[in-house]
Formats: sequence, C-alpha cells, structure tokens
Amino acid sequence: MMKRLLNYILIVTLSVGIVGPGAVSVSAKSIAELEKELADLESERSGIDSDASDAKAKIAENEKRQAKVKEKIAEIDRDLEVTEANLEDKQTEINATNAEISTLEASISETEGQITKTEEELDVLADEIDELIKRIEERDILIKNRLRSIQYNGGNINYFQVLFGAQDFGDLINRATAVTKIFESDQSIMDAQQQDKANLEDKRQSVKEKKEQLVADKTKLDDQKAELEDQRATLLAQQDELSSLQDQLNQQRDTQVAVVDELEDEHADLEEHTMSIEEERQVLADQERILKKMKEDKLAQLAKDKEKETKTNTIKNVSNGSGTLIWPSNGSTSSEYGWRFHPIYKENRFHGGLDITSDSGLSIVAAADGVVTGTYYSGENVGYGNYIVIHHEDINMTTLYAHLASVQVSAGQIVKQGEQIGIMGTTGGSTGVHLHFEVYEGGYGVNKVNPRKHLP
Repeated sequence: MMKRLLNYILIVTLSVGIVGPGAVSVSAKSIAELEKELADLESERSGIDSDASDAKAKIAENEKRQAKVKEKIAEIDRDLEVTEANLEDKQTEINATNAEISTLEASISETEGQITKTEEELDVLADEIDELIKRIEERDILIKNRLRSIQYNGGNINYFQVLFGAQDFGDLINRATAVTKIFESDQSIMDAQQQDKANLEDKRQSVKEKKEQLVADKTKLDDQKAELEDQRATLLAQQDELSSLQDQLNQQRDTQVAVVDELEDEHADLEEHTMSIEEERQVLADQERILKKMKEDKLAQLAKDKEKETKTNTIKNVSNGSGTLIWPSNGSTSSEYGWRFHPIYKENRFHGGLDITSDSGLSIVAAADGVVTGTYYSGENVGYGNYIVIHHEDINMTTLYAHLASVQVSAGQIVKQGEQIGIMGTTGGSTGVHLHFEVYEGGYGVNKVNPRKHLP
C-alpha cells in the first residue's frame, strides 16, 4: 500500500477579510501557531525525502532484478530455439526412416509374394517331377526287358539271324526295316530317358536356387527393416527427450515470465509511490507557500488593527443535516469506497473514494466552501491525471477531485460550495469518463474516509 506521508494539510483560511482579489483570508491563529505548522511541514518534507530516497533505491534494485530475469528468459528462448530446431531435424530423420521402412515393407511384401509364387511353382514342378520319375521308371522297366531279351536271344547275332532268315528280297527289306525301327526305338527310349533325367535335375536346381535367392533377399530385407526399426526407436526416444526438454524450458520460461510480471507490478507500485511522493512534495510546497502568505497577512493585519478580526466565510448548511458536503456531480456512483477488483491492474486493491459517472452533464463543483490547495497532473495513464485538492477549514476536511478533463480553478483560490471547479474526464489511470472523489477528515493524506459519510 502506498504510504501517505503527509499527515495533514491545514490550509487555514483566516477570516478577517480578503486582502486583495483571490487572496487567502486570515483567521485568528497566532503567529506561533503558523510557525509551528511551518515547522511541521519541514519535518514532513524531510520524511518524504527519506522515503523518496528509499523508493528510488528499491526501483533501481527492481530494475536490476528485472534485467537479470529478462536475460534468463532470453537464454531460455535461445535454448528453446535450438531445441525446436533439433526437434524439427529429428522429425525429418524420423519421417525419412519411416519412408525407408515403408519402402522395405513394400519390397518384403513383394518378395514374400515371389516366394509364394515360387512355392506354387515348386508344387507344380513336384507334380512334373513325379510324372518324370514315373516315365523314367517305366522306361527303366522297358529298357531292362529289352536288355534281358537281347541277352536271352544272343544279342546282335539274333538280328543277323532275322535278316538271313528272309525268304526273298522283299522279305529281307521288311526284316531290315523292322530291325532298324527296333534299333531306333531303343535309341529313342534311351535318349528320352537321358533328357528327362537332365531336365529333372535342371528344374530341381533352378527352383532350388530361385527359392534360396528369394529367401536370402527376404532375410536381408528383414535385417534392414529390423535395423531401421531400431533406428526409428532411437530417434523416437531422442524426440521424447527433446520434447521433455522443451516442456522443461517452457515451464522455466513461464516461471521467469511470472517473476517479471511480479517485478513489473512491483515496479509500477514503486513508481506510483514515487509519483505520489513527488505530488505530496508539491502539495507541501503549496501549503507552505500559503501558510507563509497567511503569516505575512497575519503580521500586517495585527500591525494594522489587532481588534479587527472577524469571520467572513461561513459553512453552507446542507439541506437535510445528514452531511456537510454536497455531491460534486449530478452523475451516479459506478464504484464504491473499499476493496474491489482493479480494472487496470487486474487484482484486488483498496479503492479510496467514490467513482461517479455522468448522467446529466460533466460539470464538477466544490463539495463545500474552501480554498484550493493546488491543482496537479500525475501523467498520462498514471495516477489521478488532472486533479484538484481543496481544504475546507471551517469543517476541518479536505476533498480531492480526480481524472478531470480540465481544471477551472488555481492554487490559493477561494471557492464556494456548488461553484464549478472543473470538467469530468478520463485522464491518468482511468478506463472511462468519471470523477474519482475522496474525502479526508483533516488535512490531505490524514484519515481518509468513505465520502458517503458526509454526503446527503
């Protein structure tokens, strides 16, 4: 909470008449009392200077911490960039590996199809081999019978007997032709037998070699696939590690960003406090100036006529007697005095006044008779913006009117209850056109109360 170091602002409106246009009226306070108030002001100013020095030191420390945290965030961001680049590279490798695995799986599928086809060919060949074996066995029997017959009949001599046993030349020709056919038939059988055996062996060898090659190819492809699967598993594990690292870095970054947000809020509070201190310095200076003027007026008045002290300002009575102030605007209340969720800082903060919006006109009037302590500007989007402080000596109160679009009074000016002092606006830390109205029972900064306590 921002500490209000100014314990009170007593703008004593001395009531022996106005010395010149706009001058401050003089009451019956003694020179000693005025000097004591001036001494109190000097003490307050010393306290403010001390607090201002502390605030500046805290701001410097806060900025130093912010710089370190922001450098840490920058370092994390660099690590994140590297990690994200590594993740992209790793994903590229994984995609390439998956593509290779898909290609290998297609090759394996094709090879398995060829193996299946070869096995079907082997089944067909097995039937052909069975048929060949059957034919070979039958020829073997025929050949053996022929050989036994030849052996039994004396071999080639019997063929000569067949030829020489011819009755005539025609019979000889017939017998020679028959013998030739027998020889040719035997030779054909032998040749066919030899060819079938050779074909059988060739087919067996060809199918065997083809199947062995396909099995070898499939084994090689399976090995390559297994190797790529291992490579993919390694890449996925590395990807998980990088993702985990990325999550950790993001968590660290979120933590550091939260720290920066806290430091920035703290910095804003410190700056707001510093701004308040500067404003309070100005208020004190204005009050000191007015008190010195009052002291001068008092000395001149006493020198002129010590018996001539009368009051010229009286309090304007409120109509219903329930309060001593009137409403400073004809608007309606948009935010009450007390704790609320701050619309700018997005957190619960104490609201030290009433916010009044405009229902019928933007005029702001003085809530009671008094003297303008000062008019101030806290800065764009910061603090109260344009604001007025009025001290009401006769009722020992001070009122503040903030976020004004324009100010129509000046420091030291005496104002009457209901007199226009400014125009409602949205300057400073404001989210819309309204009047922020504060009431102090005593000087500015002392015993702030709910304005409704003194409003009708």
